[in-house]
Amino acid sequence: MDFKEYQDKAKVTIQNYIADEKINTMIPFLGIIGEAGSVITELKKKLRDGDSYINYKQKLKEELGDVLWYISTIATQSDIDLAEIASYNLSKIHDRFSEDSEILYTNYDEGFSENEILPDEFEVEFISKIDNGKKTLYIIDKSNGKPIGDLLTDNSYEDDGYRFHDIFHFGYLANLGWSPVIRKLMNRKRRSNPEIDENEDGARAQIIEELISLLIYNEARNHQLLKYSKSIDTGLLKLVQRLVSKLEVKDCSAKLWEITILNSYKVFNELIENDGGRVVVSKKNRRLTYMGKN
Repeated sequence: MDFKEYQDKAKVTIQNYIADEKINTMIPFLGIIGEAGSVITELKKKLRDGDSYINYKQKLKEELGDVLWYISTIATQSDIDLAEIASYNLSKIHDRFSEDSEILYTNYDEGFSENEILPDEFEVEFISKIDNGKKTLYIIDKSNGKPIGDLLTDNSYEDDGYRFHDIFHFGYLANLGWSPVIRKLMNRKRRSNPEIDENEDGARAQIIEELISLLIYNEARNHQLLKYSKSIDTGLLKLVQRLVSKLEVKDCSAKLWEITILNSYKVFNELIENDGGRVVVSKKNRRLTYMGKN
């Protein structure tokens, strides 16, 4: 039986209990809460009685069926197809929890000239120094010895290591193949296409990328800068996806963002602990790698 057939057959069993239509539509919402409790009750019995509870599977099927009926009823009353709910749910779950082998990457540089594309792989060095008693940082492109961007500080009253935050932008480049900020710093904007140059590589996209970095950082501070984390809060990942919903990177899955953030923060913490060092930024291998200090 498919979802459509089930919903059509379940529809004819919907009851109107009282004349008030609003209350009738509320009853299935209350019913699903009660039936969810019944499912938990079956688990309690299984834990309590163990293998002696021989009717566990049959009773669980019955209680789960009741939950399904209420879900179908709520969907019917809301003019939503049950099959559509199932399809959307699978899409959402795959976006959040798909394995690395299932993740699809997009080459945003396809069709552009060599001087406009982000490098496949290169090494940068984060070099710390003291300037007038303040900790500062500059980043060197090891391929040509030239600085990438300006001299950086924490821009804060406290020493919180945020001067190393450009590693997040290099992380977006490596893991996602995307970073309007690094395109600007390395002079790799796609100027041959004025529309792409303005909308994907321009100031607004750069601001959004900086906002994402700061947003994640403020959350990470509450979790020891993700030093021991193996996952990222789903709500935060969804917020990041909403922020980039008008940009080319909009199709990147929540799972891919999670991989990107965890990889970037691993290297970020290594840079802080060592007060700088060398990092390989590899778009071809989809990761950042900390190489230590000279």
